[in-house]
Amino acid sequence: MGIIDVQLDDARRSGGRPSALAVVSGNTIIRSGLAQVLAGASGVAVRYGVDTVTALPTRDDPPALVVLDLYGQRSTRVGASFWALLPPGSRTIALCRPDDPPNLPTAMQGGAHAFLTRESAVEELLHGVEIARQGGLYVSADLLGPLVHQTAPEPAGREPQLASREIETLQWVAKGLTHGQISRRMGLTESTVSTYVKRIRTKLNAGNKAELTRRAIELGYVSAG
Repeated sequence: MGIIDVQLDDARRSGGRPSALAVVSGNTIIRSGLAQVLAGASGVAVRYGVDTVTALPTRDDPPALVVLDLYGQRSTRVGASFWALLPPGSRTIALCRPDDPPNLPTAMQGGAHAFLTRESAVEELLHGVEIARQGGLYVSADLLGPLVHQTAPEPAGREPQLASREIETLQWVAKGLTHGQISRRMGLTESTVSTYVKRIRTKLNAGNKAELTRRAIELGYVSAG
C-alpha cells in the first residue's frame, strides 16, 4: 500500500448508498479497463466514462468520485485552472506518471485525494478509491519521491522572466518571421537573434517554433488570432 495513507470519516455519506463514479481517460482501452475493474468495487457505482474532464456533468447529477488518467497530460498543463474543470465537490483519484506527476498541493486543493500510477495493482487502486470516498489521502509508494519534494503550491501568476528584446524576438517568431527577417526588423545580426531564440527556448522550455508560438500566446505576448 501507499506510504501516505490517511483515512477520515466521510460526513457526506448517507444510508450506505453507492457513490457515483466517473472514469476519465483519453485512451479507450485504459478507460474501459478501469470501468470494468471499478464496476465491482464496494460502495461505488460507475456512472460515467468520458475522454476529457470537460465532458463530465457539473450540475445535473455530477459524480462524487473521478478516476482521472493523467498520462496524456504534461504536468505543466495540470494547474489550478485544470482542476477547476472538475465537478465541484468531487474527489479525484489521479493516475500519474512517476516521471511527471502534477503539483501535489495544487492537486489536493483541486480535490485530488489519491495518487496512483497505471502500474498500480488492482487492489491498490480499489484501496485508493475507498480512501478517497471516505475523504482521506492516499499516495502510492511509486509516487512518494516525486510528490513529497513538492513543498509549495504553484505560484499564482508566476511567469518566465524575459528581457524586452527577448519578448520582441519572441513576438516576431510567433508571427512566422525567419531569423534573417527578424534581424533586419530589429537591427541585429542573425547570430544575435539566434542567441536570443536559444535563451527564450530555455526559459520557456520550448523545443520548436510551434511551442514558442503557443507559449507566446499563453503569456499574452501575441494574440491567438
